[in-house]
Amino acid sequence: MNMCTIKSIQDAIRECCQSQHDMEPIEIDQIVDNLPFFKEKSLFDTPPLPKPPYGRRKRPHSN
Repeated sequence: MNMCTIKSIQDAIRECCQSQHDMEPIEIDQIVDNLPFFKEKSLFDTPPLPKPPYGRRKRPHSN
């Protein structure tokens, strides 16, 4: 299974825009900068949240 990186997606978009649409690099940069998934913060930029400690739950006694 091959995983795509943001960099490989950017490169593919740039190549497509240059070869298929004959666009200038400045125009391509404007398009790439406006794509939403390049602006959002990556899930891997911050460490994961710690898990709560495991403990036994006390059950109420029913008599």
